Amino acid sequence: MIFFPVVNEACRVLAEGIAVKAADLDIAAIMGMGFPPYRGGLLFWADLLGSKYIYSRLEEWSNTYGEFFKPCAYLAERAANGAPLSSQSNQAKSRL
Repeated sequence: MIFFPVVNEACRVLAEGIAVKAADLDIAAIMGMGFPPYRGGLLFWADLLGSKYIYSRLEEWSNTYGEFFKPCAYLAERAANGAPLSSQSNQAKSRL
């Protein structure tokens, strides 16, 4: 999927504390990049697919096409635990 690298970058943004809530990124995706509102936002949509599925596809593409598709640590942790991307994390702390 063309949006999987975007989901990966959104996970990096959460992990780095740039955004605190996944809902903020969902709104930014809808308002800023024209993500379809009926999908609920980027991370809401990603949670419907599942973190394990997105991680496995990115890992496969990373092995085939290179580092651009390498899943970030936040996504890897969520996939390993079967946790949704939008759930609260102790890792994501605002640096503001």
